[in-house]
Order: sequence, then C-alpha cells, then structure tokens
Amino acid sequence: MNFEIKNVAKTVAVSILLAACGGGGSSDTPTGSAEGIYGGALTGSTSSAFQMLVLENDEVWTMYGTQTATEFSVAGFLQGQGQSNNGTYTSSNLRDFGFNPALSGTATATYNSSSKTISGTATFPGAAVGFSGGPISGSLYNYNTAATVSTVAGSWALTSLSGEGITLNVASDGTYMASSSLGCSFTGTLVPRASGKNVFNVSFSFGPSPCALPNQAASGIAVAYPLANGRTQLIVAGANSARTIGTAASGTR
Repeated sequence: MNFEIKNVAKTVAVSILLAACGGGGSSDTPTGSAEGIYGGALTGSTSSAFQMLVLENDEVWTMYGTQTATEFSVAGFLQGQGQSNNGTYTSSNLRDFGFNPALSGTATATYNSSSKTISGTATFPGAAVGFSGGPISGSLYNYNTAATVSTVAGSWALTSLSGEGITLNVASDGTYMASSSLGCSFTGTLVPRASGKNVFNVSFSFGPSPCALPNQAASGIAVAYPLANGRTQLIVAGANSARTIGTAASGTR
C-alpha cells in the first residue's frame, strides 16, 4: 500500500475532531462512560459522515468520509486520548491524519451512554464545527461481542485514503500480507483486543518505497461488522509511534 496521506480541507479536520471527541450522547443522562461505537453526520465539512470508536481506556479513533446505503468509505481519521466524565468527553491531544504531518486539535462533547448519541463542538486553528450522531445506520455491529479472527480471515479488496486499491489476505491466525496498486507491500497482524470488545489491534510492517513509511512500523485498530445487506464492512487505521503520519483503508465483501 502506498499509504499516501490525503490532504483534506481543514474543515474536515475540524469536523472529525468533533466526532472523535463525542463519546456518545446528549447530556441528559450523564452516567456511564463514552465507550462504544457511534456514527452520524458532520456539518460544515467536505466529508458528510463519521464513524467513531471510543475504547475502554477512553482512547478515540474516528473515521470520516461518506456513508452510503451499502458502505462507509474513509477519507481520513482522527486519533487521540480523551476522558469521560459525567456525560462529557474531552480530549486535548487529538491528531487528524488527513494531513501530513498530522494536525493537532482539542474538543469537548456530551454523550448519552444509554442511547449512544453524541453532540458537541471542536476547536481547531481557524474554525469550529458541530456534529451529531448515534448508532451506526445499517450496521449490525455489536461492540460488546469479542472480535474473532474468522470474521476477517480471507481476502479483501480495500481502498486507501488516497483512493489506492489494496489487496489484503488475512490468515486464520490473524497474520496478513498486503499489496497496493502502486507497489507498496506490507505485512502485519490483526489480533482481537484483550478487552474482549469487538475491536482488533493492528500492526503494520511496511516494505521499501513507494510505501509512505518505507521500512517502518505503525500500529492501530480495525473493526469488522456485518451490514444489513449481508456484506461485511472492514475499516483499518494506524499511525506511526510519533503520531505524525497515518493511514486508513476501508471496504466490504
């Protein structure tokens, strides 16, 4: 995979900062943590949709892009560490990997841990954007069911942030081999997260140029879930240890 980072408009970066920080809900039920997965719409952004994952440690990964009736397509992603507190989720160290190098931002949102809905505003250099969302439309994703390698084993045809085609082959033990249409080869693992939630920890080991991180490593997360149309959605994202460059890909089969 070339893993070329797509330079999207700043409004997109701001929007995903918002989405990423929304732990999931309105402020009328300030109980429980923000942990879980959410999806919804962005306003004031060139991307129209987001999918957000808040982990058990309040780390957040949010993909932004477009949502159709059959698939979510990733245009960029946001990652950072936050904190859930009585219906409010905040983060001061977010990174938007739609830029190279990644851009920094902060955000505050309110969440409802029962209905899994979110709303809020994020502040980014030069702009502020609103967002709203809840359970992912058209998805049968169950965050509280442990991830299994059998869900992702086999062949996938994915698309990267830059629109590059990726062929991914996952073995039954979670190891994988992949190559991109522009000549980047890479390997790694997809391992069910130790928390028992429906999330994979992902490692990347890139080959030489034309990979964007030649002969380097990265790590991140992946989610795979059934859709109402009978297909399965896979979304993979990762960043280097310095959090300066990242990549993501998505597709269905």
